[in-house]
Amino acid sequence: MKRAPIARPGRQLDTFLDSLFYCPSCTTWRTTKRLSSTLRRAMPSNHRDASTLSSNTAVNATRNVPPRYQALYEALAEVRKKASAQVNLSRLQLAIQGLESETPTTRIAVLGLNVQDTARRLVRLLLADALGDEDGWEKELLQSSEDFGQGLVIRFGQQPNPNLQRPRMSIPVLYVASNVLERNHIEILVSTISDLRTGERLQSAQTVPADAFLSPSIGTPTAANGRQTTISQPVHSTLLVTKGLEELLSAAELLASTNFTAIEDRENVNLVVNIEEARVNSPGQVMIVDVAKAEEGLAAIRRSVAEATTYEHKWVDSGMLSLSTWLTLASAARSEGAIPTPIKNLISALLTNATRNLQVQASLEAQSNAASALSVAARTNLEAAIEEFSRNAHQELQAGLASAWTSRNWRKLAWYKLFWRVDDVGLIITDLVTNAWLPQTERAVYELCGRLSQAGISPVDLPTSPAQAEAFETRPARTQDAAQVTPVLQAQRDFAAQTPLQPVLTNESGIAEVKMVPAPRPVPLSIFVSTTRSKQLERAIADLTAAAQQIVLKTLSLTGLTGGLSALTYLSITPGSLYEAGTIVALGTAYALRRMQTDWLKVTKALEGGLYDEGRAVIQRLVGRMKELVENASKVQVDEVEVESQREAEYAVSRAREELNRLEK
Repeated sequence: MKRAPIARPGRQLDTFLDSLFYCPSCTTWRTTKRLSSTLRRAMPSNHRDASTLSSNTAVNATRNVPPRYQALYEALAEVRKKASAQVNLSRLQLAIQGLESETPTTRIAVLGLNVQDTARRLVRLLLADALGDEDGWEKELLQSSEDFGQGLVIRFGQQPNPNLQRPRMSIPVLYVASNVLERNHIEILVSTISDLRTGERLQSAQTVPADAFLSPSIGTPTAANGRQTTISQPVHSTLLVTKGLEELLSAAELLASTNFTAIEDRENVNLVVNIEEARVNSPGQVMIVDVAKAEEGLAAIRRSVAEATTYEHKWVDSGMLSLSTWLTLASAARSEGAIPTPIKNLISALLTNATRNLQVQASLEAQSNAASALSVAARTNLEAAIEEFSRNAHQELQAGLASAWTSRNWRKLAWYKLFWRVDDVGLIITDLVTNAWLPQTERAVYELCGRLSQAGISPVDLPTSPAQAEAFETRPARTQDAAQVTPVLQAQRDFAAQTPLQPVLTNESGIAEVKMVPAPRPVPLSIFVSTTRSKQLERAIADLTAAAQQIVLKTLSLTGLTGGLSALTYLSITPGSLYEAGTIVALGTAYALRRMQTDWLKVTKALEGGLYDEGRAVIQRLVGRMKELVENASKVQVDEVEVESQREAEYAVSRAREELNRLEK
C-alpha cells in the first residue's frame, strides 16, 4: 500500500500567504517569479552565468574617433602615458574627450570672486528664455542652497521630477532646457575662486598656477563623517566675475600673480565686472555689465511683450550683448576649421606647458647633478693629497722595514740563537710588524678618508676576489649570554649577519644556470691597512714559527745522527781512531749548522720580501681606489633611466605638436 506524499511545511506556508494576502502591485512580481522558476526548470543545466557575458555598455564600448583626429588622439594618449608628470591629467582627459566626437561639448567656467551671487545672476540672464515665464531652475539657481554651495554644473536637459530626491554626485548638476546650451553644445561650471590674502600680496608675482582658473577644484558634497574630497573640473575657458571696483582690483592683482606659461591659457581667461549705472559703448579687455539693468529688462518683457523695446534697450545698455557674443564665440560648435578652436587652444596650451615643464625638469636635474659633482678646486686638493700620501707611504715602507731588519729585536732571531729563542719568534715578529709596517700610513689613511667624506665621497672599496672578500669579512662576536637573547632579537641578529646574495649566470655543465652567490660587501678604506697587517701578521707568525721549529729539529737530528755515526766508527775500528770519530762529528755538526743558517736566511728573506711586496700592493690599491673615487665624484652622474624617460616624454610631446600642426594646415 503506497503512502501519500507529504507536503513540505515551507511550501505550504508560501502557498497560504500568496493566497491570503493580495496586493495589486505584487501580482506582477508573483507572476514573474513563477514564470522565472518555470523557465529555470526548463533551461538546460550547462547555461552560462551572467558574469561571464560581455556587456555592450559604455564601459566596454570602443571610442568612435573621427578619422582625421585619430593620429592626434593616439599622440595625446601617448603623452598621457609617457609625460603624465608634466601635464594636468584632468585637462588632458578633457582634450582627449573633445576628439572623440564631431560635435564636442565646450565647458565654460563662470567663477565668482569669493562668492557666487553675481556669477549665478549672470548665468541666469544668459540662459533664461525672455519670451517664457520664469522656470523653476532659475529660482533654484538664485537661491542659496547648501547643495550648490561648492559649485554646480549646468547642462542641457529636462529637470528631474522635483518630488524625487536629487542623486548624490561628485558635483551637483542642474539640467536646464536652454536653447543656448543646446545650440552651442555648452556646459557651464559655476563656482568661486579666492583672491590673494594680505600676506600673499607682499610676495613676488607668479604665485598662482593657471590651473586655478582652467581646472578649478570643487569640493564634493559633505559626507557623513564631515569630510570633503576636492575634484578638479577642467574647462576650456573661464569667465571671472567681479562686483564693483574693489573686487575688480583684487581680480586684476590675482591675474597679475598668476603664472600663465601658455599664451592660450591667458587668452582663455576673461574678466567681467558688474557696475551699476554703467554705460559701455565698445568692448575692451574687461567686459562691463549692469546685472540689475539686465534683470529689469528681462522682467519687463516677461510682464508684457509690448515692452520688448524696453527690454532691448536695457539689454544692450547693460552690456549683456557683448557677453552673449563671447559665450557664443567660445563654443566649439561655432568654430571653423579642421579642429574646433577651444579644443585646439586647450591642446596647444597643454603641449606648451608640458614642453616648459620638461625643460625646467632637465635644467633642475642638470643643476642638481652639477652641484653633486666634485668641484675643480676640491678635486685638485684631493689629488695633491693622494700623491703626497703615496710618496710618504712608500718612503715609510722602505725606511720602516729597513730599520726593522737592523733592529736589536730582529737580531735576537739570528740563526745561531734559535736554540733558545725559538719560542720568542711570535712575540718578536708581532712587535716588529706592528711598529714597522705602515703605522703612519694607517693614520694618514684615516685622515684622507675623512677628507673624502667631507667632500661627499664615500671612502669604501669592493673586494675584487673571493679570497679578499673572505679576508675582509666580519663575523659577529659570540657572547656568553647568547642563549638568553629573546627569539625576536635572535632572529634580527641572524638576519643581519646573513651574507647578501646576488644572481650570477654560470655555464659549468653546458647549461646556463643562475646561481645565488654572496655579493661583495663594501670595505671601508680606513681599515684596509690594519686588516691587511693582521692577516700578514698571522701568516708570518705561523710560517716563521713553524720554520724555526723545523730548522732546529733538523739541525739537532742531523747532529745526533752524525754523533751516533762517529760513535759506531770509533767502536768498529781499532782502538786509537778517536781522530776519525771526531772528524765525523765535526763535519756533521758543521753541515747541520750551515744548513740551518741557509734555511733560516731563506725564510727571513722570504718574510722581508713578502712584507715589502704586500705593503707596496696595499699602497697602490689604496692610491688607485682613492683616485678612482675622486674621478667618479668629479663626473656628472646621470641616471640613464631618468634620461630615457625624459627622452620618451619629449618625443611624445613633439609628436603630438606635429599632429596638431598638421590639422591646423
